Amino acid sequence: MNHKAKMSLTMVNGGCLVKMLKSVGVFFGGWGLLKPCHVLADSPYSEPTLVSVGSVVVSIIPFVGVLFAVGFYTLLERKVLSIIMIRKGPSKVSYMGILQPFSDAGKLLCKEFIVPTRANVGPFILAPAVMLIISLLGWLLYPYKSAEVFYVFGVILFMAVTSISVYGVMMSGWVSNSKYSLLGAVRAMAQSISYEIPMGFIFFCVVLCAGLFSFQEISMYQQSLFFFFFPLCGALVVWLLCVLAETNRAPFDFVEGESELVSGYNVEYSGGGFAVMFIAEYSSILLSSVVSAIMFFGGNEVLTGLFTLAVAIFFLITRASLPRLRYDKLMNLCWTVLLCVMLSISVCVVVLVSL
Repeated sequence: MNHKAKMSLTMVNGGCLVKMLKSVGVFFGGWGLLKPCHVLADSPYSEPTLVSVGSVVVSIIPFVGVLFAVGFYTLLERKVLSIIMIRKGPSKVSYMGILQPFSDAGKLLCKEFIVPTRANVGPFILAPAVMLIISLLGWLLYPYKSAEVFYVFGVILFMAVTSISVYGVMMSGWVSNSKYSLLGAVRAMAQSISYEIPMGFIFFCVVLCAGLFSFQEISMYQQSLFFFFFPLCGALVVWLLCVLAETNRAPFDFVEGESELVSGYNVEYSGGGFAVMFIAEYSSILLSSVVSAIMFFGGNEVLTGLFTLAVAIFFLITRASLPRLRYDKLMNLCWTVLLCVMLSISVCVVVLVSL
């Protein structure tokens, strides 16, 4: 390597280091603003209560845990795919590639965030943040044992969150002003609307069996090892297909079809914007795995964690095993097969519950 190449490489590394130091400085600067403050209670005559930094940290910990889980889930995916395809996976960074997610995150955040000339700048920058916020909102529905975090109509809220998640994809595809991005966004909207109908029937069956709308209560209802998997095994198969379509995973990844759309709705995104969209997508996958375990294999937290891991691995094995379908076949599968199957199962559940 000659002298000029060494100088240019040093400048690039220095630029990346400066960017990371700026990010760390902004983070700690914002953290310094979170000093203890006095907040008045509802009554004007009551004493002010102190909101400490510890309570803020405790409220943020679940979301930080989700971000770490997403990073290591990507590592698990690459490991599983490498085993199935008989090749080497990530194994260079640290021991057995354990720190590979941090390396990938650092690489993406150090890259330049390029805004296309004809894109709508404001919505283009806002779209990844919208996708991440919506995906993290769903994690508020995790069945915590604490009575302070309890959603009576958690099932309805989950359906609302999954419904509005397509708006981030739609925004990113439209404001990029690219034909490939727009086609990916249109596919996402049609796919999401179609597969939410059989998903709604599945929630109807589970709620009718449990008589409850809260994920905490649905999980507690199955603590006696009476899993909803046994009477609703057909609904579980339909649920897994719907979840694959809702999260844009193979073989239903037409929103990001590399063979015809060159990565689809996120084709114009780079650097940190692409990383945020990537995190939002994998966060939705893990949330769908958790909800699958709660609805069909609820009970204690150990069983929920085991079945969540099983569903998450199912996503990976499906990606490595099945080829991508044609888009018209995907829509026909929903409207002519899954919808009819769920209507039949719903009628059977109504009859059995009414007896």
